[in-house]
Amino acid sequence: MSFEAIYTQYYHELYGFALLLQKSPAEAEDLVQDAFSRYYVELQKATVFENPRAWLYRVLLNLSSSQIRLKLLHERYTENKSFEATDAPYEPDFLQSEKQQIVFSVLERMEERDKQLLMLYHNGLSYQEMAEVLKMNPASVGKTLVRAIEKLKKLLKMNYHEMFE
Repeated sequence: MSFEAIYTQYYHELYGFALLLQKSPAEAEDLVQDAFSRYYVELQKATVFENPRAWLYRVLLNLSSSQIRLKLLHERYTENKSFEATDAPYEPDFLQSEKQQIVFSVLERMEERDKQLLMLYHNGLSYQEMAEVLKMNPASVGKTLVRAIEKLKKLLKMNYHEMFE
């Protein structure tokens, strides 16, 4: 497939996933553009992709993790310098319902691999694609996913039992 075809096919899906990771439309847009830029560069090097979708998700996760680490470092630096943060976090429209906000707040407290696996599953990736993105053994994705779902359910029931019974 051509770059244009891959871009057209996966852009909106990757943008939605980036919004889950960053919660800011501008940052999500930047991440997706960076991922596609890297894909384009690899195509120019004549790299052959077995699964461009999984490759783009992996790059997007890596870029997001790097960006989050940089934000944390910046926050620590500004705290040490006695600066106060003035920007309030942006809440995208799709997070307006209370249940969705609760689910995402609980996801934030989960282990990184579980959180990423649940978000990839939510975005409709196959077990094989999830394995490629997270560099896992494909045979262990199903069991790990079931465990992550159970952990999420347990946390939701334990902390918000009246809403998630």
